[in-house]
Amino acid sequence: MDKVIIKSKYNKKYHYKFYSFHMFRKSASIYLFLIAGILSIYLVVSNSFNPEVSSTNRATSWAFFVLIFLSLPFFTIGKIRGIVNRNAKDRKDNYEVIEITKYKITRFIENIEGKAVIGWENFESVYELKEFYLMYVDKDRGLVIPKADMVEGSPEIFEKLVKNNLKPNKKGKVNFKKVYKENK
Repeated sequence: MDKVIIKSKYNKKYHYKFYSFHMFRKSASIYLFLIAGILSIYLVVSNSFNPEVSSTNRATSWAFFVLIFLSLPFFTIGKIRGIVNRNAKDRKDNYEVIEITKYKITRFIENIEGKAVIGWENFESVYELKEFYLMYVDKDRGLVIPKADMVEGSPEIFEKLVKNNLKPNKKGKVNFKKVYKENK
C-alpha cells in the first residue's frame, strides 16, 4: 500500500514561504491594497498639479497616499511574521507527524493532545515548491510537507497519491501544480 509519513519540526522558513505564497498567489486582499495604492498615486498626482484643488483636498490625498504605503509592509510582512512567530511559540520543538495514505491524511503534533484525520475530499489543491509541498484545505489553511522530512515513502509516491486521490476541480482536473523551475 502506498503511504508517505512525514516527521518534521516547525520550520519558520517554510512557513514564511507558505504564507507569502498564499498572500501573493491565493489571496485577493493584496490586490485590493495595490488598487488602493494606484488610486492614491492618481489622487496625489491629479490634486497636486491642479491649481483649482483646495489645500484640504491636496492634504487629504497626500495623507491617503502615506497611509496606504506605510501600512503595506505591516499588512504583508508584519502579518506573516506575526502568524509564523505565534505558531513557532505554540509548536516549540515538538515534531509534527503526517501520515498520508490512499484513504486519509492523519496529522498530530507530539506532546500536544489531539489528532486530525482529514479525507482527501477536504483538500482543494497541492502546490510543489523546490523543498516542500503545500496542501491547501481551503483558500488560506493548509499543510506544509517538507520533502526532506519524508521518513517513509518518497516525493514520487506522494505525487501519485495526490494525483489519484485529490478531488478534481470544476474542469475535471486535479489542482496539482509545480511552481518552480527545475535545473536541467
